Amino acid sequence: MAKTSSEKTNDKVGDPSSADAAISNLGYEDAMKQLESIVDQLESGAISLEESLKAFERGRALSNHCRGILDNATKRIQTLTADALGKQEQE
Repeated sequence: MAKTSSEKTNDKVGDPSSADAAISNLGYEDAMKQLESIVDQLESGAISLEESLKAFERGRALSNHCRGILDNATKRIQTLTADALGKQEQE
C-alpha cells in the first residue's frame, strides 16, 4: 500500500524518541545531509505545522551535534598546533 504524503514526511523527520541516540551515531557529513533535507522541507512549506515543529526540533539537535563535532575538531587542531610549536621551540 502506498504511503500518504504525511507518512512520507514522517519518515524523513524521524521518531523523536530515538532521535538523540540516532543523531549521536551520525558522522558530520551525514548529519549535515539530514539537516539540509530538513531545511528544504521547512522552506517548501509542504508539511503541517506539527510536522514542521518536529522537523525543527530534529534540525536543532542535528545542528548541535554538528557544532560539537566541529568544536572537537578545533580542539584537536589547537592541541596539535601547540604540540608542534612546543617541539619547534625546544630545537
